[in-house]
Amino acid sequence: MSFATVLEEEGVVLRSADVNGFTVGELSFPVGHVQAAFEPDHPYLAVVVDGTMEKSFGRGISFGAGSALTMPAGARHGARFGRLGARIVIVKARGAATSISFARFEELRGGDFGLLARRLAAELRASDEAAPLAAEGLALELLAAVSREKSRRIDRAPAWLSAAEELLRTRIGDCVRLSELAAELGVPSVQVARTFRARYGLSVGEYGRRIRIEWAADEIARGDRPLARIAVEAGFADQSHFTRLFRRYVGTTPGRYRAFQSV
Repeated sequence: MSFATVLEEEGVVLRSADVNGFTVGELSFPVGHVQAAFEPDHPYLAVVVDGTMEKSFGRGISFGAGSALTMPAGARHGARFGRLGARIVIVKARGAATSISFARFEELRGGDFGLLARRLAAELRASDEAAPLAAEGLALELLAAVSREKSRRIDRAPAWLSAAEELLRTRIGDCVRLSELAAELGVPSVQVARTFRARYGLSVGEYGRRIRIEWAADEIARGDRPLARIAVEAGFADQSHFTRLFRRYVGTTPGRYRAFQSV
C-alpha cells in the first residue's frame, strides 16, 4: 500500500503525503475543469506533467507540459484545464528559506523539471519502505533545479535559444545532432554547445534525450499503444536502450510507468 493519501472531489484526484517539512502531491484534473480562485496558505512549486492549464491573475496565462511555476503564499488565482485535462505535481514548502525562493510568481523551464516531477509522482504510488525518503529527495532536487534555473536567468539567454528548444521538441524522432542544430540556427556549433551547457548544465544531446523521454512518457501515460512503437517514434531503435534510459530518467521501466497511471 502506498504511503500517500488519495482523495477525490468533483473529479479531481489528489495523491499527497507530508515528508519532513514538505507536502508533496500529484493532482489529476479532468478535461475542462475550472478551479475557483483561492489564496494559497503556503508557497509552492507546481510542475505540469501532462496536459495544459491556464492560470488567471486578472488575465489568463497558459502553461504546458514541462512548465514549472513558483507560487508565493497569498497569490490569489484560479485555473482552467484544457481538452486533455492535466496532471500537476506540487511541492509545498513551509520553511522560511524556501519561501524566499517563491517570493513571486514565475514560470521556469529546464531540463530536469518534467522528469523529476514524473519520478516524484511514481514514488507517491510506491509501496516500499524507501518511498517516503525517495519522495523527499526528489522534492529537494526539484527545489534545487528551480534555484539553479533562477540563477541562470540572471544572464539573458540569446534570442536563438528558444528556437533551438522548439526545433528539438518538434523533431522528436530525428535525434538532431549538434551540427544540424547549429546549421538550422545559423550559429557556430561551439557557441550552441557552450550556451546549452551554461544554461541547462547539459549538452545538446543530453537535453534532446530528456525531451524525447518526456515525450515518450506522455505517450505511455495517455493510452495503450505498444511500447516498442513509442520507442521507435521517440528515436530509439533499440528497445533495451530505450528502457535503460527511461529507467534512468523517470525512475522506473516503461511498463511499470504505464501501470502506475491506472493505480
